[in-house]
Amino acid sequence: MKKYFVFLCFFFCSFLSFTDSFYRTSMRELIQELRRNTTRDKILITQNGNELYFRDGKLDDTLFSLTQGSTQEDLYYGEKFILSRKTSRKEQKRMLTYLLPLRKAGKVIFSINYGRGKTIRNSLKKELKKSTFLGELLPSFEAKELYEPLEKFHKEDVSSLEKAKNFLCLLNPESYKSFEEYYSALQESSYDVLLIEVSWNGIFFSKEQIESLKRKAIGGKRLVIAYFSIGEAEDYRNYWKKEWDREKPHWILEENPNWKGNYLVKYWSWEWKKILKEYQKKLDEIGVDGYLLDTVDSFYYFEEK
Repeated sequence: MKKYFVFLCFFFCSFLSFTDSFYRTSMRELIQELRRNTTRDKILITQNGNELYFRDGKLDDTLFSLTQGSTQEDLYYGEKFILSRKTSRKEQKRMLTYLLPLRKAGKVIFSINYGRGKTIRNSLKKELKKSTFLGELLPSFEAKELYEPLEKFHKEDVSSLEKAKNFLCLLNPESYKSFEEYYSALQESSYDVLLIEVSWNGIFFSKEQIESLKRKAIGGKRLVIAYFSIGEAEDYRNYWKKEWDREKPHWILEENPNWKGNYLVKYWSWEWKKILKEYQKKLDEIGVDGYLLDTVDSFYYFEEK
């Protein structure tokens, strides 16, 4: 399973700040199509690539209205794939240039950091209080396990992102020995929001199981958000055809060097959009509350090329 880590923007995104391109416009249009393809109550959360919300230095009202939240990895800890490494002030400032206006305008910001230790936890909590972001400290870059949240579990109902006080980000469930073990671990948890992979080894949770996950173990409602990669094709998904291992279609490009089996795609192609909408239909059928749209930042790759 692919962890939703930014691997394209570190070295050149600062040079592209507030600019626009065919690739950014195409990604916005793709998100807009996915929004139109589902119900109005579905929650959309974009992953990284927050420059996409801006045009010529101003918020893009069209894209802003399509989503309810966005994430940012490594804002405070985990810079350059180093666990517990404090992110430089320069890099923080660059990311906050986009995140603070988004938050001020009402967008819920998920700050996903990587590290361990009481000192880091306390420092992170202070930073999150200042920014009013919703944040967590994950113990590994793979996002493969449950962890102690920064804010305590509670029994209150959580029916919107704004009401959440903590969240689980678990996108790589391969470490669980079985489907049942993975499902039980989630069912026995009490996070307010689950940002999760909703399948194990190609087996999806049923609608009834998703409905069960919408209640915290200690009581109270919560939200279940499904991982949904829209800028890369994954060769372990059901849509992947065996013949693509020998010869890939024109719209599948090079492999992500950081994540084996994940391939950049021409996300504006009709073939890819067809696959995405079919996958989206499956997510809707099992009743998730929304999607975590990963790899929206793949536009960086094409701009650099």
